[in-house]
Amino acid sequence: MQVSGIDHVNILTDDLEGTASFYERLLGLRRSENPAIRMGVAGYWMRDATDHPIVHLVDRLSAGERFEAYRPGALTNALHHVALRCEGFAATCERLEEMSVDYRINDLAHVGLRQIFLTDPNAVNLELNFNGD
Repeated sequence: MQVSGIDHVNILTDDLEGTASFYERLLGLRRSENPAIRMGVAGYWMRDATDHPIVHLVDRLSAGERFEAYRPGALTNALHHVALRCEGFAATCERLEEMSVDYRINDLAHVGLRQIFLTDPNAVNLELNFNGD
């Protein structure tokens, strides 16, 4: 077997609509139905510009006992952050300001990379990477 990249990230939330809106407004992802809805679990698949569902959102409260032990917003233990390849550095900074989201910039000019670090509504740390942008 050979791994070629990350397929998606799954995020549990107690605020499904607010979290979906966050990813739509900030990253321009498009929400679509999560197939788990057929099993009675609410959620969305947040799709990128190529229509790939890169962020799966699951409404923890509609999943019965399945995710009872998990608490969105609690410490994520070993999972420190999710890194996404992005375009549109300046527009992203403007959007973060408009949304009043705290963020930090790391400029690695020596390798042609600029990064934005922030936290989503569920305490998931995000690293947005912009190459030559």
